[in-house]
Order: sequence, then structure tokens, then C-alpha cells
Amino acid sequence: MIIQFILYILGLAYQSTDEEREWMKQIQSGNKLYLSKLYNRYNRVLYGMIYNVLRRKEESEDLLQEVFVQAWEKADLYDPARGTVYSFLVTMARNKAIDVTRSKSFKNQLKEDHVINDFTLELQHDNPNPHEEIELNERAVSVRKALAKLKEDEREVLYISYFHGLSQSEIAEKIDIPLGTVKYRMRQGMIKLRDMLAEATV
Repeated sequence: MIIQFILYILGLAYQSTDEEREWMKQIQSGNKLYLSKLYNRYNRVLYGMIYNVLRRKEESEDLLQEVFVQAWEKADLYDPARGTVYSFLVTMARNKAIDVTRSKSFKNQLKEDHVINDFTLELQHDNPNPHEEIELNERAVSVRKALAKLKEDEREVLYISYFHGLSQSEIAEKIDIPLGTVKYRMRQGMIKLRDMLAEATV
């Protein structure tokens, strides 16, 4: 549930259009032109998510490319009845990023860092689209404001779960609190974020 909810948070207003669903059909048919269209629309927000997990520019850029390669190779797995194009891409990006964090070097870093970092959505682009830039910035500001209104302990468990890929029991062990407390903080944080972000889109 936590993963689906966070995808909802990051994907507010990222609802698949008929155009995007058609792009996926074309990609499934082997038309690479439409993969480029998908890349142009979502590379920035996906990079921002990957970078928030890895915190390393070069590795994040490489992984972003891998995500779109996988989107091409596994396009047949996309089912519009099961979710948006955005959530399809984010799921792949998150899974790949979490796999990287499970390397020895990232595990060592993980032991030292479970603090909430500033939520960023950024990717340097040779030809930035000013409208896209404004939209992404507005969305990022809404998420940051909502997260800032949560209690620190609620933010912490949500952040660790999403960006570090830990289960509730693993979070309890990591920060040395009862499992029931982790579940309560997650639930309270998710409810508050859902309500705040719903209000922000009205």
C-alpha cells in the first residue's frame, strides 16, 4: 500500500492521457519514435526520483537510460487497466534504484543516512520546456510543503520506506522502534499527505 500511495503523491496530475496510451501501443508495436516522446515527457521527473534515491548524478543519469531501455524491452507488460503510464515507468525506475542501493557501498551509506532530504525534481536539459519547468516546479513545491507539515517521525518512516525500499519490520529494526509504531506513523502520514495534496489540486 505504501508504494502505491507514494506513486499517487508523485503522480498527482500525471494521469495518462489517450495520447500517452496510444504512444505505448506504438512502442509495443516496435515504433521507437514514440519512446522518444515518452522520454521527453517524463525524463525530468524520473531523474528527480532516481537522484533522490542514489544522490549521485552520473549513476542517476545512467540508470535513467536503463529505465527507458527496459520500458522499450518490456512495453508489452504495460496494461492501461492496471495503472497509468507514469506509474508503469516510476515502478521500474524505483525498483532499479533500490537494487543499486543494495550494493555494499550504498548499504554502508544507508546505515548513516535516514534523514529526510529536500525533495527535488531536477534534471539539466539542453532544451528545457518552460511550461514543463513551471509545472514540475509547482508539483515539487506542493509535495515539499505537504511533507514539511508532517511530523518528523511520520516523514522519516515514509521516506525510508519509499527511497530505501525497506519493509515496515526492517524500518522498525533500523530506527529501533516497535513495529506497531511504524505502522501507525505510516498510516497517519499517508492520510495527511493524501488530504493535503488533494486540497492543493482543487
